[in-house]
Amino acid sequence: MSSSSLDAIPPIRVASAVDVAEIVRVTNQAYVVEQFCLRGDRTDTPDVASRMRTGRFLVIDVPGQMGTLSALAYLSIEADRGYLGTLSVDPAFQGQGLAKALVLAAEERCRQEDCRFLDISVVNLRKDLFPFYLRLGFTPVAILPFPRPEKALRPLHLVQMTKALLAPEDL
Repeated sequence: MSSSSLDAIPPIRVASAVDVAEIVRVTNQAYVVEQFCLRGDRTDTPDVASRMRTGRFLVIDVPGQMGTLSALAYLSIEADRGYLGTLSVDPAFQGQGLAKALVLAAEERCRQEDCRFLDISVVNLRKDLFPFYLRLGFTPVAILPFPRPEKALRPLHLVQMTKALLAPEDL
């Protein structure tokens, strides 16, 4: 993606409590694609509220519609590691570079807070996601159990991927 196409991305902001319903809506719409392997909604109001206490959601509003979200990602930071989760783009806005813009924004926020690494976890059955994260510099590093096995419709696990945020000589 060229810098000019990234320049066309609407501003990214940190969500507030008034955004919870929109975060739930966009996340659940974006994760409908996982219905082949997971049952039920991806998130709900209590889950989002809980995450807001431990991290923050980076969000992109629909142009001209402040408070109506087109994309979001959850970011938490602990010590020198950032964690990016729930990367979600409303299906009507997919393919416009919003996911990449959110990942890059998360990386920048992590660097500002002296993180050395950014981690993500991907359901192993979501083969479509691995090329995207690999292109962005993430590397698979571990296999993790799926945290909510009661939601699984078939055997699955998480693949933890990480990206170094510093030059190798600075790690």
